[in-house]
Amino acid sequence: MKHLGELIGLVMIGVLSAVFLMGADRVVDVPCGQDLDATVNADDPTLGTRFQLAGGCTYSVDTIVALGNGDEIAGPVGAFIERYPAFDPEPSVTIVASEGLSHVIRAEGTVRLEWVKIVGGTGQYSGGSPEAGTGSGLAMGMATNDSSLYAVHITGSDAAGITNAHGTFDSIELDDTTHDPNFLGFTGSGLKAITEVEVRNSYIHDNQGNGLWCDVYCRDSASHPNGFWIHDNLVVNNGRAGIRFEQVGDVADAGEALIENNEVHGNSPDAARGGISVRDAQNATIQNNRFGAATIAGVAYPPDSRNVAIVASDSGRFDRPDLFNIDIINNILNGETVQGCESLGEIVYCSEAQPPPLLSPTDTTAPTLMSTIPTANATGVAPTTNVTATSLRTCCPPP
Repeated sequence: MKHLGELIGLVMIGVLSAVFLMGADRVVDVPCGQDLDATVNADDPTLGTRFQLAGGCTYSVDTIVALGNGDEIAGPVGAFIERYPAFDPEPSVTIVASEGLSHVIRAEGTVRLEWVKIVGGTGQYSGGSPEAGTGSGLAMGMATNDSSLYAVHITGSDAAGITNAHGTFDSIELDDTTHDPNFLGFTGSGLKAITEVEVRNSYIHDNQGNGLWCDVYCRDSASHPNGFWIHDNLVVNNGRAGIRFEQVGDVADAGEALIENNEVHGNSPDAARGGISVRDAQNATIQNNRFGAATIAGVAYPPDSRNVAIVASDSGRFDRPDLFNIDIINNILNGETVQGCESLGEIVYCSEAQPPPLLSPTDTTAPTLMSTIPTANATGVAPTTNVTATSLRTCCPPP
């Protein structure tokens, strides 16, 4: 029996080790005070490494942290503040870029980040014009669509929190981006993608530009069968559209959008775009989102600017796709309006039928601090829960 117990123990250690490493070949601990960028950038590029950071530390970097294929960067598991339907992560580790650094982290291949806060990213100029992809906390132009972020907070960048986003973004926070107004209308946003991504259960707020933005054909991703799938998020107080789907269509691999089950409030005071904006784009469904004034987790949010919930519009430009096949159905407007429903049904179809409210607009409950984190996410396993296109989570982050 003793030997059997030892054998079982060894097997369990092996299983847990395999779970912990996920795609990484090894783990490298990076204690407080160690040069993070030097450690990561000197690592063997042929190995996938999980860089485990120490809790309560701030890591200042003066060169871009370059994550390669199979690499992960993680802080200790922390807590969430529940802001229905989002989970607002509270990482205990911060990575801060020095002034002048165009990105804090650059990702190549399949990467994963979890339980870290990323601050900074200075916008660069060429010939007096802003340079695309600069001024971000995380640059993902060379990352794969199987990359993932979980419980990450990105803030304080000149352009976007995440540029050229690829992958799945779960229970993240994006705020206070686009410090440089010259990046507005260019890349200024919490997250900008040109490939289909999924963002779920996330807190997207107080960005100077758009909150979440897929642009320039929003190319198909085989890893994202629901397209640009933005669901179960709290999207509030962004200077431009909370969610924007723009210039998509007319090429074989143009993507599509499914925008559903979001709380969308207080967006677009600086541009007439509404809470959700579809511009010169095709094949999008916008359903079961809630607009209007609301109080969530004790915070009061106003209606979207000009009381406009959704705008579906066509610029008329010959060099951009025509607006087509936009379905706007079963949204809870709470006094806000939808612009674009006057178009022909095959261009924009609108249904006024609305389901019961998902959450009382007079909810005054205080934020709930959550400390129970699913083990799989604590150990770095990518989320694998199958989620239907209309699900709402009311309890906890997905495993």
